Amino acid sequence: MLSLLLAAALGNVITLDATTESVEVTTSSTASTDYTVSYVDLSSGVVAPGSAHGNIASVTTTTILAAPAASTQRAVAMVSLCNIGATSQIVTLKHDTSGTERVLGRAALGPLDCARWSNDGTPSITNSVGVPRMQSDTPGFSGLTLSFAKPATATDAAGYSYAYGKDTGVPGAYSLGTPGLNGVVTACDVVGTSGSGGALSVGTHVLPDPPTGGWYLTRFGLTAAVVNTYELVDLVWYNTGLVVTTTTAQAITTPTFPARDINGSSNGEGYNIALLTTTANTNAAVIANTTVSYTNSAGTAGRTAVFFGAVGFQAPATPVIGTLMRFQLQSGDTGVQSIQSVTLGTSYGAGALSLLVYRPIAQDGVALANGPSGSLVSRAQLNPGVRVWNDTCFWRQTVGSTATTAPSIYGGVIELMER
Repeated sequence: MLSLLLAAALGNVITLDATTESVEVTTSSTASTDYTVSYVDLSSGVVAPGSAHGNIASVTTTTILAAPAASTQRAVAMVSLCNIGATSQIVTLKHDTSGTERVLGRAALGPLDCARWSNDGTPSITNSVGVPRMQSDTPGFSGLTLSFAKPATATDAAGYSYAYGKDTGVPGAYSLGTPGLNGVVTACDVVGTSGSGGALSVGTHVLPDPPTGGWYLTRFGLTAAVVNTYELVDLVWYNTGLVVTTTTAQAITTPTFPARDINGSSNGEGYNIALLTTTANTNAAVIANTTVSYTNSAGTAGRTAVFFGAVGFQAPATPVIGTLMRFQLQSGDTGVQSIQSVTLGTSYGAGALSLLVYRPIAQDGVALANGPSGSLVSRAQLNPGVRVWNDTCFWRQTVGSTATTAPSIYGGVIELMER
């Protein structure tokens, strides 16, 4: 009877009633995260309150509340998880029974956000200034609209993709600089200098960090000259200095990628690899034997990304500046944590190449030349949409092409909601 009264009084989130049960949390990034757990133990009619607290600063699963002693029931009254780091964190709260984990809750935390599961079982999230983060749409939400326009140049044969970074317009052309084979990670909350990885290097908008909460994409739309599919991505890393005539492996030691994968971590889940022509190449024939050695998002090294050997999935003959050549990750892989080398396999003649790592965010299609894309016609919005992590570097590219006609963008919008 006492245990029933105790549970009713606490409305406890979790009850641990065996020496094989504990509470855990899985963290998705190295962002420093504080935890506090309040609980009450009941043993032989004696009620004893207690607490556990600590800090996690790695990608791991941590026991934040140990199992109770024998013949003891442990009622958990409150769990608090606070991201005190400078990057984003996803926390997953779990109940572990003899090694079998069950998810109790999950929260995406920006810098200085806190998640709390209170004694009535209701989760809440507060932002960096302690204001509750709303989980449903409310009137008057804040947001940001970024406009763009790009007068493109002619592309390669139909089927090959094209990147707009080198084109003038709004925003201006990139200034890649010379970060070298190891490359540079990007952070577009600042303009930066040529080759530093800021907005100037990438040729994109400066994206200020939101005052509270985080950015979510609600619309990506454009009006363009060519019927095509257009893609918005986050360019997270690029390099320069590849020797286009070297056909053996060129070693690369990438820095830690930014915590902007689909989980807000540096593991690279959802990251893709591409090769970009930055000065026109002169190879006379198609090249399909270029490969990249990488470590996947699960931390497995020695993986190999390849060209697919089909139009649009390999290097065309004489790639023009802006040609984007996408790699296929090894079967079963879903992301890229780091890159160890690139092997061109065949000489690209002259010109210049850069490797890119990017995260796809959205696509939209233009069905009529010189017309608007689907999201502008239907007024459809993503609500709240894909999470856009702080420091994101927006990069626009086509998915293949229908002809060599320059796919100029007359105007477009990236609409963001702050939540």
